[in-house]
Amino acid sequence: MVRHPKDPGGASVTALDLSLIGIPALLGISLLALSAFRAHAAGYFRGVPDRYRTFHERLTGRMIRRGLFRIPGIRLVDPVRPWAVSEILFLLVVPVGITASPTFAGAVQSVCIATLLCMGVLWIRFRGAARDAIRSVRRDLPVACFLLSLLLESGMGASSALQETAGSIPRGTLSRELGELVRARSLGISRGEAISRSREKLPLEEYHLFLNYVSQGERLGIGLSRSLRELSSKMLESMGHKAETVAQQAAVKMLFPLVFLIFPAVFLLILSPVLLGLREMLWG
Repeated sequence: MVRHPKDPGGASVTALDLSLIGIPALLGISLLALSAFRAHAAGYFRGVPDRYRTFHERLTGRMIRRGLFRIPGIRLVDPVRPWAVSEILFLLVVPVGITASPTFAGAVQSVCIATLLCMGVLWIRFRGAARDAIRSVRRDLPVACFLLSLLLESGMGASSALQETAGSIPRGTLSRELGELVRARSLGISRGEAISRSREKLPLEEYHLFLNYVSQGERLGIGLSRSLRELSSKMLESMGHKAETVAQQAAVKMLFPLVFLIFPAVFLLILSPVLLGLREMLWG
């Protein structure tokens, strides 16, 4: 048994604990260094970013299919950044935990805590990114509908107008989804199947209505221009109503910090000289 000379509580680290932690760590570092050297010599690292992205995209897809991530719009999120943040956090937390408790049980506990923490961070990152993606689609969709209606009125075909709209609106989730709809036909995928996939990825009612208009226009030959223009007007009107609602709620939300934080600080600043003067007069 090995005792730390400066530990007043008599905490100890046995030789078994050192061997259970040190030997696997040494073997792992040696194998990792050997594999890295051979991979670098073979030029394997040139494709690491693509392999990293592909691996995490497949892993995220499997977790979504198994119901581990039930987040609306998660299929719109690029999984590389959330996974990278959680993995870096894992690599930072585990050594700190092992340093604080250099035993085999402490190492296992550190790995479990780091895993739970990183899964929580991963879920938060995915949820925030999915919300941002849906919000960006809701913001850009009225402009896309209006632009598509103008292009159709000018005599352009539906596919060409959709492609032009995807390239003209600001780069983001909506432009990427419209671009995938345009590329679906060149890849041999029917427009109906591509629209169905896009509808499953993006859980937004306005976007589903937009896809229904596009699908009906191609299948039935119905004029899309007027319908898209009306849809754009309704979405802009809805956004205006939401902005008015948020503006009306701002006064109520400002009431709490104003009454309980700002007003007491102002009164204290104004009345503190008077209170100090009364204290000196009464108690000398």
